[in-house]
Amino acid sequence: MKQSLIIRLSNNIGNQMFMYASAYSFAKKLKRELLIDDETAYSGKKKIYTYHLNIFDIKSNSAPINYKFLGLKGYLRRKTLKYFDRFNKNKNFYIEPKDINKKTVFNQNAMNANFTNPLYIEGHFETEKYFIEHAKDIKKEFTFKNISTFKNNKIFKDIKNSNSVSICVRQNRFSERKRAITNEDQINSKVFTGDQIKYINKAINIIKSKISDPKFFIWSNDHKNLNNHFPLREYTPVSTNDVGCDLFLMTQSKHFVVIPSSYNWWGAWLNENKNGIILRPSNNHFTNFSLNNKDFWPDTWTKI
Repeated sequence: MKQSLIIRLSNNIGNQMFMYASAYSFAKKLKRELLIDDETAYSGKKKIYTYHLNIFDIKSNSAPINYKFLGLKGYLRRKTLKYFDRFNKNKNFYIEPKDINKKTVFNQNAMNANFTNPLYIEGHFETEKYFIEHAKDIKKEFTFKNISTFKNNKIFKDIKNSNSVSICVRQNRFSERKRAITNEDQINSKVFTGDQIKYINKAINIIKSKISDPKFFIWSNDHKNLNNHFPLREYTPVSTNDVGCDLFLMTQSKHFVVIPSSYNWWGAWLNENKNGIILRPSNNHFTNFSLNNKDFWPDTWTKI
């Protein structure tokens, strides 16, 4: 029987996609069956995220219940296994390493160890370097299930019939999904939003200098007050209240202005326009924010 590699998915859709894509590559390297733990991180009283990979036609199966860590017993079993795993020669877990600042970097030796069965994988793995050699397969795995329905959306036609440019603005970055929001959280979120707007305006000028008659489309987790910076006569907000449809529409854009967000990272990465422009920010644009993974940006995207 083929041995198993189980990826523990967590957080939101962009993070889930990085985790799955990297685990897919790890499973290929180790010749193991990839199974998805789609429950452990999304159950319990503190549930704040939702499992989203069911919007795709992925081929991997859900892990059986005995391979998940559900409830208090599962939590204690996982903690115990991880504790004793540090003493084992053949490891049950591979946990993405972090430095003292909780930052990560591509680790080319990630799977160069002895592992037992099953092997549990945990981490964000936010870089294409883990799965770039399987890029074609990953894009097939992330085929949307409801494409025919999504194509009936009016915005789809606008995107396909124009020199479309995807823009994303993430608001409430430091205060979203928190039960106790501090004044510092609110200030940092406003600063981050302001930094994005400055960077986007710079990127828009570059786009306008390179392509004719661009049409800008804006995705955001909160469109409130954005028309003060991006007036509706020039920018089209995209919000279908369907995470799958929103992401699909983003992938159909011809050009991209990408912010430090895994959601719009995937929108650009899944795009198939070979002549498209993808602009991404240098670290100079964000005063109180740094990426979790130092290899987050693909080398082929244009830094500004």
